[in-house]
Amino acid sequence: MIQKKTVQRVFGAVLLAAAGAVMVWQLYTILILGMIHVASGLLLIAMVCAPLFLGVFLLARSFDNPAAQRKVVRVSLAVLFGFYLAALASELILARIDFLHFSQAAAQYRENFDLMTNFRPFETVLLYLRALKYNYIGPGIPLSNLLGNMLLFMPMAVFLPCLFHTMQKLWVFVLAMAGMLVMVEALQLLLSCGSCDVDDILLNLTGTLIVYGILKIPFFKRLLNRLYLLPEPKPVPPPAPEADATAE
Repeated sequence: MIQKKTVQRVFGAVLLAAAGAVMVWQLYTILILGMIHVASGLLLIAMVCAPLFLGVFLLARSFDNPAAQRKVVRVSLAVLFGFYLAALASELILARIDFLHFSQAAAQYRENFDLMTNFRPFETVLLYLRALKYNYIGPGIPLSNLLGNMLLFMPMAVFLPCLFHTMQKLWVFVLAMAGMLVMVEALQLLLSCGSCDVDDILLNLTGTLIVYGILKIPFFKRLLNRLYLLPEPKPVPPPAPEADATAE
């Protein structure tokens, strides 16, 4: 039995090391080469998840103590969250900045400010739908942009509630996501490295709320608990002793 646990622990550690190496390589690829498409970025993240999840499973199984199993799972989840944040920052901000010609890019951005910004809700969505209706563009462009924006931040609906107690409250989660998305769009505007579009915020937020709602279904909530993904419930303090009804 001890030998089996040792083998599981070794293989789990090897898979986690492999996942870490893939993370470093992918971050280099994203930062230096950039992601050609949002789907390719999601594929890169999926490539990390496979060895990471298997490694976590084996490593957690090698411990008999539930507290140790929970710690392995939650530390790995935090590491994956860090990788996801780094990938987002690289793709949405760092990989888009022209550091060598920043002043020229910023000047060109200001000249085309109206084309690079949209502050009217659903204007970009309706523009894509009209262009699709009259066959000005194929279905691939609106699908990749609209669906891609919905998919891009969906993992946040898993990471935030699983890592932070307060994010299990819907209003806290919505406020945190809205603030994060506004900050991303503002940075893209200030750094002249992407379009600033209110529809991006709405689509990103819609995607996260879909996943958030799904994970609130009792079946999935129980599954997350069994996998030690949700934070450990806070201990309930014992009820205060009742005062004597009659004084002695």
